[in-house]
Amino acid sequence: MYLQRFAEGKLGLLLVLGRPGTGKTHHAKVALGVGKPGPPNMAPALYVEGHVKAFGLYQKLWECHDRPVVLDDLDRLYADPDCVRMLKPLCCGIGQKTISWITNATRSGGDVPDHFTTSSHVALIANEWRSLNANVRALEDRAIIVLFDPPSKEVHRQAKGWFDDDEVYRFIEGWVDFVPALSLRHYEKGRRLRRAGFADWRESLKRMMRPDLQALTVFELQKDAALPTEDARVKRFCHLTGCSRATYFRVKSRLPPISANSLGKLPEHD
Repeated sequence: MYLQRFAEGKLGLLLVLGRPGTGKTHHAKVALGVGKPGPPNMAPALYVEGHVKAFGLYQKLWECHDRPVVLDDLDRLYADPDCVRMLKPLCCGIGQKTISWITNATRSGGDVPDHFTTSSHVALIANEWRSLNANVRALEDRAIIVLFDPPSKEVHRQAKGWFDDDEVYRFIEGWVDFVPALSLRHYEKGRRLRRAGFADWRESLKRMMRPDLQALTVFELQKDAALPTEDARVKRFCHLTGCSRATYFRVKSRLPPISANSLGKLPEHD
């Protein structure tokens, strides 16, 4: 909804924050039609991904002035004083803004002027944001801030639209409720491991999705049909981990509710 309103020009500055692998980039590109022909009366957005130098960004802003601007995955950008000083006027709201870069690079009479006006509205997409100084805090103060943190089930639903390895997808499906920070990158990692011929790709993927070995063990014991009683599960946990009965219950108390109806039987190994 926020990205759509940004694409419509109704938000001057949007700051989207969220952990990696949740589809922030995908949603932004869909909202702005990046990579697809847009309406004839709408100029394509300037979409900048990855690290960019301050003057390179200035050039792009000049070339695409008055277009929507999206700066994606630029967590280091706010640590560059030149970038932050440039973004401060660019991100001052809706309307005409003047951006300047007065150095030998623009005084030499080339194609890039030392200042220009633009009506571009801006979306910043990052995994984190640090208030390093007053200039950065000024950007925060002007922005509509959206925390993008979809639940694992929503990430899994997104993956269904493009992920083509059904075996890996079905395996992850059995663990969705147990992984609080599922990433779209887990699907790619699982596919690479499986196609590379690793027989233990499931174990490796589980450890990446939920590195906490104690929690992983308790969860698997809850789903083990050969251990129908809590006492049997506790004894098995102590045997496997060397930890105490108290640790078992402490770890279990931190897990999401485990239900056969919600997760079903865990995927079997081949």
